[in-house]
Amino acid sequence: MNGSRRILGLAMTFGVAVSLLGGCKSLLKKAQQDAGAVAEEESVADAATVTVTGSGAKNEKDVLRYAKEEKLADEHATIGKDGGVAVKTFPGNGIEVATLAKGTAVVKVAKYFSTGVLITFDDPAGGGKLMGWVPPEVFTAAPVAVATQAPTPNTVAPTTPKAATVDAGAVTDAGVSKDAGAADAGKTATVDAGASPASPASPGASVLVSQPDAAGKCPTGFALIGPLCRRPCTKDTECPRTTVCLATAGATKKSCQVK
Repeated sequence: MNGSRRILGLAMTFGVAVSLLGGCKSLLKKAQQDAGAVAEEESVADAATVTVTGSGAKNEKDVLRYAKEEKLADEHATIGKDGGVAVKTFPGNGIEVATLAKGTAVVKVAKYFSTGVLITFDDPAGGGKLMGWVPPEVFTAAPVAVATQAPTPNTVAPTTPKAATVDAGAVTDAGVSKDAGAADAGKTATVDAGASPASPASPGASVLVSQPDAAGKCPTGFALIGPLCRRPCTKDTECPRTTVCLATAGATKKSCQVK
């Protein structure tokens, strides 16, 4: 029993020691951070300064410049801190030069490590340009450019019409020779200018006179003698039975006629 109590007591003592050690580490870390902040302020106040001219600011001689400051290429920026920011003659506890509202346009001239950024700006009271130091985090972040791709237009390729293939060996009523088979898209239509329209079908053997068609053509075996189509002849044996070859009234050619 005594041994168990002794072990329990030792465990409790160890736990208390660990807790105290953790608390000491936290206090030590905070003390180091506070010391760093104080050292930074002291380093700003004690840092080597230089004289810089040519900024164009009317309070140029009142603003501290540092030997180890980093020059910036006159970067344009905007105050983004809500409530604005106080511009000072040196970072931290410097004398206030002016208060700039959110959205004020400024130009970054230089920076001193992570302590402050030197800016120039138009005097809010009017009449010239001022300069001073502000914390680095008071600026509006620059917009990030995002590459965009133009939409691809929907294009439709033009369709080339196919030319009909014509076979000069086939004769049609219109005098154009064509092939009733498949069309060949590689060839253009061919017209046979020498082919003539077909003549009307010949009437029966007993018909001696016929009217010409709309094109002025006579049936096969007939000829245009005078205003009508007649069976031409030079002798009786060329005419149908019961007809003879006689001179045609008003014409120079003979035709088959009834006796």
